[in-house]
Amino acid sequence: MADKLTFDNISSRQRNLIMTGLAIALFAACFDGTVTTTCGPTIASQFNASDLLPWLTTGYLLMETVTIPLSGKLSDLYGRKKLLIIGLTLFGLASLAAGVAPNMWVVIIARAIQGAGGGILIPVATAAVSDLYAPEERGKIQGALGALFGIGMGAGPLIGGFFAGLGDLGFIHGWHLAFLINLPVVLLVLYMCKHEFPVMANEGKTPSIDFKGSALISLALILVVMYFQFLGKAFDVVSIPSLVIIAIIIAVLKAFAYVEHRAAEPIMALHIFENPTVRSAAIMLFVLGFAIVGDELFMGMYLQKIIGFSPVDAGLYILIMVFGMIIASSVGGALLNKTGTKPWVIAGPVLMCVAYYMFSYITPEFDQPVFCLSEFLFGLGSGCLLASLMTAVQNSCDHSEVGMTTSAVNLMRNIGSTIGTSVLTLIVNAAIFSEATSRGLGGIAESGTGILDYLGTLGPATDAVIKTVFTDGVGTAFGFVSLALIIASIIGIRFKIVKMSQTAEIVQFTENLTKDNPKQ
Repeated sequence: MADKLTFDNISSRQRNLIMTGLAIALFAACFDGTVTTTCGPTIASQFNASDLLPWLTTGYLLMETVTIPLSGKLSDLYGRKKLLIIGLTLFGLASLAAGVAPNMWVVIIARAIQGAGGGILIPVATAAVSDLYAPEERGKIQGALGALFGIGMGAGPLIGGFFAGLGDLGFIHGWHLAFLINLPVVLLVLYMCKHEFPVMANEGKTPSIDFKGSALISLALILVVMYFQFLGKAFDVVSIPSLVIIAIIIAVLKAFAYVEHRAAEPIMALHIFENPTVRSAAIMLFVLGFAIVGDELFMGMYLQKIIGFSPVDAGLYILIMVFGMIIASSVGGALLNKTGTKPWVIAGPVLMCVAYYMFSYITPEFDQPVFCLSEFLFGLGSGCLLASLMTAVQNSCDHSEVGMTTSAVNLMRNIGSTIGTSVLTLIVNAAIFSEATSRGLGGIAESGTGILDYLGTLGPATDAVIKTVFTDGVGTAFGFVSLALIIASIIGIRFKIVKMSQTAEIVQFTENLTKDNPKQ
């Protein structure tokens, strides 16, 4: 009988083809998450549905967040390849639907399904590294994937802006191509990943799907995402609706914990967070997601509305951050086996904190050298964390739980981005209201970031005040992020490394954590 295929006996050619295909899939999922930031306004304008514009991003983010924990566990049970095919199918069909959509609602629904596909592709691609490579090689590969993650995020707005800028092509509008371009990508990945994948640690076991846990975690995530999307818009932080929703979320999470402790194959076994490496990585990735979304959200507004750059030019400046991320992620991944994880998890949040401290002094006068340096430092810090944290997590958990654990920490980054979007917007809006009121702009003070829409309508003097009010508000929010990054820096200094991959320590560690729960 032939030996089971593992990272020890898979051929280099087969491994490289599969990993390249997975990397392309990860890149597509990342850029698709941000592609509508620049082509979205064109879509909404064509369908006369500007009020629905936020849902192009919200729908994608919501379904991606819900799908991530489910796909990780299911890939542990059924294999990465089966989940990859499902994810690619959803992603491809949704891209086709969005590319030929006759109205805004079809685009929104297609974007949601795209998000579900992306929520499968991202954790499957990152978890497959542990199947294809030995522990000492994973840092280098995770570093490359971290670089691709940054490139995808930066490329999304550029791709969307480019295709939207093509305008009416006669038989089709340019923005349709921002979605249709995914179709050849999906076919290419399917071809490259047609080979047999290494076997899973759960091979031969009868899968037991945790339907109750899946339903509860999905409900909890939907409530969390929707709460923060509508916070400050449909209800205030301190209000009856807010308190009721928080109470429901807590109740659902308690029910989820109860079910998971008794499930034969929990969708997210809570004992993984008792591992100090996983727990610390999850917190740091949450802060990373929180910080990244702040840079994406407000620096784009700053460059376009305050400085007057075009969307493409603004995207090119944001790419400075991506370059920093690529460099740190690639170099860090390559050196991780020699240096260990500790230097990178300390340097990452420190560099990001310095960058955000520089961001907090933002003014209407564009200081190009300072802006470029701060974006570059932020990218370096982000890149330090992307490769090191994922590698540390995968090398510290039971191989049969790699998909579930990888999804859990990926999920924390998504939740950080979701919460960051709302919390930072609330801080900026509150600061704008206070500053605008004190400067005699009470009539438009409640507009929040929408105060930028009044530029050019109330005279040069008022324009100058509006720009100052906005940058002061953003500076206040960025100061808040600096404090969060100081906390992440402390966690980095205290980061504990549990090295257990492919060793007998896995069994002992798991037994110690679950000795009071024989069903785990």
